[in-house]
Amino acid sequence: MKLGLISDIHGDPLSLELAWSHLTIMGADRIVCAGDTVGYGPYPDRAVAFLTSRKIDCVRGNHDRWALQRGPGRRDEFGGSAPSAETLATLGTFPVDRPIESCGRIVLVAHGSPTSDMEYVVRKTHGPEVLDRLLADLGVDVLVVGHTHAPMWYRGERGLVVNPGSVISMPVVRTSRTFALLDVEALKVTFHDVESGRVLDVPHWD
Repeated sequence: MKLGLISDIHGDPLSLELAWSHLTIMGADRIVCAGDTVGYGPYPDRAVAFLTSRKIDCVRGNHDRWALQRGPGRRDEFGGSAPSAETLATLGTFPVDRPIESCGRIVLVAHGSPTSDMEYVVRKTHGPEVLDRLLADLGVDVLVVGHTHAPMWYRGERGLVVNPGSVISMPVVRTSRTFALLDVEALKVTFHDVESGRVLDVPHWD
């Protein structure tokens, strides 16, 4: 199974559509989003509507949660447009994490970390030993996270941890403008530029 990985769309439907197009051409069997579909960007409704129409499964990021807490008609403090009531209803259906079983493996998709949508999985706090222990405690083969807006991957004895980076291409927030394609059976991942689809060299996290 080829699993397309996107995250941190932040109300940018054009970049989302580009990433989806590239992943479709690359043969992705399924696409999942690791959260933060809204916030920062001006088009949250279009982004969420595209995800829904293409049946892209999403988890709830911190910006999605904040939008639900603010309620309809209220912009976010980072300048993003206010989601409609319909978009908020869709955000309310997003789970905090999503397990996927395929090829005899279990993939868990979360936003920040499996314990908090505000926790950053970064090298300083999540070295190899921490990631190995996290995979073992969760009982999964692959952990997919977002939130940092920076692509990364780590493969150890317990499995694989991947962050596809952020899809948003608007200059309203720091972004990697990347997505990823995961071969679930082989536990191999490639990273790609949103605009061109070209493969990017993301060093192994060791």
